Amino acid sequence: MEVTAGCIVSIIVGALILGMALWQMKTGSVRLLHSYHTVNVPEEARPALALESGRWLAATGILVMLLGPALMLPAPLADISGFVLVAAMLVAIVLACRAIVKYNGSLFGR
Repeated sequence: MEVTAGCIVSIIVGALILGMALWQMKTGSVRLLHSYHTVNVPEEARPALALESGRWLAATGILVMLLGPALMLPAPLADISGFVLVAAMLVAIVLACRAIVKYNGSLFGR
């Protein structure tokens, strides 16, 4: 029962992350990012930041959605797929941070 509940939670959380990413990319708004991530971003560059960071946020959401079901696979496959998905998630998060640094000059402003 706990595994099924974890799988459902993973899908819901991933879908929420994906939804935020799609909204960010569609609207070009950086409103969902913390203000210190956008403090140095000129107004005209904000839609580009929303699109680029949103792509990696969408990838993260999809990977989170896949993680729960992947862990329900038989033992060796669950371990391998879990490792690969978490590694890919970390890469996507690093690339989203890289997009913020590209437009903001640093991750935390200043």
